[in-house]
Amino acid sequence: MASSNKIPLNYIVFDDESDELQQNKSNVSVAGVDCNLIFINPTDFLDVATNNFKITEFESMIDEKTRGLQINLIASDWNMLPKTDNYNEINALEIIKILVNKHEKFKKIQYLIYSGKSKEVSEVLIGEIKKEIEENPQDPINSKQLLSMLLEMKLKFCTRAARFSEINTLIYNNKTISLIVLNTLSSFDSNTFHNTGNDFFDGKKIGELIDLISENNNLGLKFIREFIEMSIANYTELNG
Repeated sequence: MASSNKIPLNYIVFDDESDELQQNKSNVSVAGVDCNLIFINPTDFLDVATNNFKITEFESMIDEKTRGLQINLIASDWNMLPKTDNYNEINALEIIKILVNKHEKFKKIQYLIYSGKSKEVSEVLIGEIKKEIEENPQDPINSKQLLSMLLEMKLKFCTRAARFSEINTLIYNNKTISLIVLNTLSSFDSNTFHNTGNDFFDGKKIGELIDLISENNNLGLKFIREFIEMSIANYTELNG
């Protein structure tokens, strides 16, 4: 199947407002990009009768909706569910913790956290880091798990009013050559590589290789470089 003219790009939005799905469809648009929205509302997993958050079902839904997809952006409302009898408050920080604990690849994705109360976000983040330091006063600050995680991740904060503008900007900035190559290849996901001269690539289906690339960005860059080199060698005359 040939690729379409637009570059497909997948992004996730976590929000407790049900109309946010339609709001995104109406307000997120980037020229040349087919914006594929994956919308997840944490309140759908609240058991009101028991005041329990169905964390297992929540994580299963994330797995189901992201399986086989390269995710380029994760946007989340800050404050979504208060603390329940069995689980912590569901805010954007908790969403990040859940995703990062699921797979290392979620550390490398661009995150956007939006909130109508920016001061509250700052207070919670500072409070979490302070709590870790107080619980382990002998450890150097750079060894703290939360602080280390936040420092190595790509995080951006904005007001709720500016969220769509920021989402559009971040999607636009994801229009890289690497993304174009990977998304074009993904439309041939059942094809198998052979005769590349690289034992790691040969014998693997394109879809299988793209899944591996999504877990290891260095592998992705290596593959893209070699694929371009092979294409150039195939379609041009070598210098005499």
